[in-house]
Amino acid sequence: MQQAQQAQEFWNGIFSGRKEDASLVELPDMQNPVFQRAARHFGDVRGKTLIDLGCGAGASSLFFASLGANVIAIDLSTVAIDNLKRYCARHGITNITPRVLPAQKIASIENADFVFGSMILHHIEPFDQFAAQLRRAVKPGGRAFFWENNGASDTMMWFRDHVIGKLWVPKYGDPDESPLAPREVDALRRHFCVAAEFPEMIYVQMASTYLLRGKLHGAAARVDAFLARFASLRRFSYRQYLCLS
Repeated sequence: MQQAQQAQEFWNGIFSGRKEDASLVELPDMQNPVFQRAARHFGDVRGKTLIDLGCGAGASSLFFASLGANVIAIDLSTVAIDNLKRYCARHGITNITPRVLPAQKIASIENADFVFGSMILHHIEPFDQFAAQLRRAVKPGGRAFFWENNGASDTMMWFRDHVIGKLWVPKYGDPDESPLAPREVDALRRHFCVAAEFPEMIYVQMASTYLLRGKLHGAAARVDAFLARFASLRRFSYRQYLCLS
């Protein structure tokens, strides 16, 4: 309970900076490759129920609502949900229902045809229980799509545990989050058919971001582009799509 409250306070602090109407939510980039890939995975969403898991600033909710989905936008942050409620009321958006709800209680709302999440799964514990709740939340024949980080690299995880957040090396995000581990993807596979895709290679670039504060980023990106040619290496990319059916 205390951990959940701390997480809520952290995210409330993130979203409290959005004061003016124009910045209450993040308007969607309709060409966003993550949204576009999710839309292809889902197919026609018109009139269907879609849960936006960890809706945050609302861009993904607005994107799928614009395609005709009936979106249930859930987030742990009361500030984010209040922002989205006010925005929808002011702009006459009636097919988004914002709700304050932790991800672990996803099965407590109506079953959905689709579930979308962006950088949310790696925040959720205990994950095995969540995976079972997600299965209950998705209708038979329904689908889910998640854009996530990836903890498949033992080397990257060693740096995460022993270097990131120490000395001069910054840590981004809340104190308890950790990249999505292979065992957690396996937990999803116990309930769904899961296809993992690696749309871009981000590996050496992580060293530039964390250890060098962005220096040599161009060179790091070129090395990653070379590594992306090899399927055996792409699976260690820090970014992945998880397509569930």
